Amino acid sequence: MRTKPFRLWAVVAGGGLALGLAGWSLSLRAQAAPDGDSKAALTQGFKKGAWDYKAIGPLAFSPSGVLFFADDQAGAIYGVDLGEKPSASPACGKVADLGTTLAARLGTTPAGIEIRDIAVSPVSHSVYLSVRKTDGADQNPANPANYALFAVDPSGKVTPVDLTDRAWGRAAIAAQAAYGARGGGVPRSIGDITYVRGRVLAAALSADAFKSNLVSVPVPFRADGAERYATSIYHVSHKHQETASPIQTLTTYRDGDREYLMAAYVCTPVVRFNLEDLKANQVATGTTVAELGSGNQPMAMIAYGKSGAQSLLLNNSVFGIVKVDAKIATETKAVNEMTAANRGGGGKTPYPGIEPLEALKGVKAYAPSGDSLVVVKPVDGGMALESMPLP
Repeated sequence: MRTKPFRLWAVVAGGGLALGLAGWSLSLRAQAAPDGDSKAALTQGFKKGAWDYKAIGPLAFSPSGVLFFADDQAGAIYGVDLGEKPSASPACGKVADLGTTLAARLGTTPAGIEIRDIAVSPVSHSVYLSVRKTDGADQNPANPANYALFAVDPSGKVTPVDLTDRAWGRAAIAAQAAYGARGGGVPRSIGDITYVRGRVLAAALSADAFKSNLVSVPVPFRADGAERYATSIYHVSHKHQETASPIQTLTTYRDGDREYLMAAYVCTPVVRFNLEDLKANQVATGTTVAELGSGNQPMAMIAYGKSGAQSLLLNNSVFGIVKVDAKIATETKAVNEMTAANRGGGGKTPYPGIEPLEALKGVKAYAPSGDSLVVVKPVDGGMALESMPLP
């Protein structure tokens, strides 16, 4: 498919305030104030009051501990000040009965809950989980009563997070619901989010022909500055440049003093974007570094390791969690139509550096925490929380 004309449109609201169309006039680096990641800076305009979300989906933390979550049913991003206390303890090592504990709080069984995402607070080192109840009389995916946020503190105590008296803000993204891998067959408007330097980047799904959209929302939420990009990528399986394939999951990636966006697409290129090159009113062109195999869908992705040598962990619908080696992620020559990092149809063709991890087989959710990986894995009809070394 040939690249189509770029369209820029978004709506951001903080209590219903409509957003005008405005672009970045400065680079991300130039915009970021020295204390731009501080809690005080990011929570400007946050207020206490009745919540209006319909769902709690993908999670992301700022370095200062502000939690962001995507309402992937209503098409909005929320930020909340959790009021955490700093802790020097590492994230919880194990909760053997996590599934039973969560299910009891939601009035169901472990089979009736879905772990939507997991994130570790950089302040308290508590593990946060967004959870959806999937059974019962009302299974409406846009019913907030079917969602909950839980925290597991470093000692292993599991507690539902009461958001009632927490200050929060909201940014609404104009998007059309579409089907995505992490939605469990439920249409959703946001595939994933990540935080970077005073911005929340969101993969906005769409049911229209212009499916691949990347939305950048400034924090603190305000009535200007948000951008929506079309993304143009070389699709290895399709053998041409296109804009129609949607981003399913994304994460930030650091190489030296530069930060990139790594995005995994449907059917399933892995693409690197230079954040400094994102410009208003232009198509964002990425560099395809790998192909995980047609017929699959990515579900979640993280980057970990030292700057310049970060590997990727990517959960795939067919062959589980794979590790994408740092040499592939940072490749500059063997890219796009020249990439050899291709697992072929159905991901069945072996390729060195894109390896399924047997130790993570069956893991449903995972997040890095220091030198460890916190995972949710199935055990005896339920699920457990465990910490293990990074692969």
